[in-house]
Amino acid sequence: MFNLRNNWLKTSLLLALTPFAVAEPSLNLTDQGGQPVPNAVVAVMTVESGIDYWTDRAYVMDQKDFQFTPRVLVIPEGAQVSFPNSDDSRHHVYSFSETRNFEIQLYAGNQAEPIEFPRSGIVAVGCNIHDKMSAHIYVTSADWAAVTDETGSLRLPPLPESRIGELTIWHADMSAVVTVPLSEVQLNDDSWALTLPFTLADDDAEEAPENSLRNRLKSFKKNDG
Repeated sequence: MFNLRNNWLKTSLLLALTPFAVAEPSLNLTDQGGQPVPNAVVAVMTVESGIDYWTDRAYVMDQKDFQFTPRVLVIPEGAQVSFPNSDDSRHHVYSFSETRNFEIQLYAGNQAEPIEFPRSGIVAVGCNIHDKMSAHIYVTSADWAAVTDETGSLRLPPLPESRIGELTIWHADMSAVVTVPLSEVQLNDDSWALTLPFTLADDDAEEAPENSLRNRLKSFKKNDG
């Protein structure tokens, strides 16, 4: 009798401690060709309540080896971003985006004042001196957002038991944002694989003049957000 009761107590305790939401399930993104999709922004509206996913911290987009680092930066509305210059060359950082247009001339080792991004939208960033330098700042009001790594993967926040809400995915090469209701997220062994409706652009391909960085950045005057 004692053993039966002891087993019942252990089972009850296990059930009480088992969460109804998977803790940090993994998401793996691939394109139509089966290639992993890095630098994709995944945002979730309505996540586990009582957790502050946006903590106060410094957001930085560095310039190193004539590249923006990171290539995609996710920040909450109202956050400030610093643009240090770690190169020995001068950079002239700018954006034509209506979400936040700005211009900074950065000499080697120069540290400009941080720039605030008060509203949601996508900010395309370039260098007026080095045309191949490009990056994006994704400003969001989502409860949680992150960027996929080189393997096209990231860890999602705990998904709520109710599965009320939605998940959105953005990538610079996609023509539109992908939206998935949380109720349709199907986890397999605490992971979820999703194929996106596009094929990654070839970074080594020769860019046509009409698709130059400056022209693409200017397009954000009408198409951002």
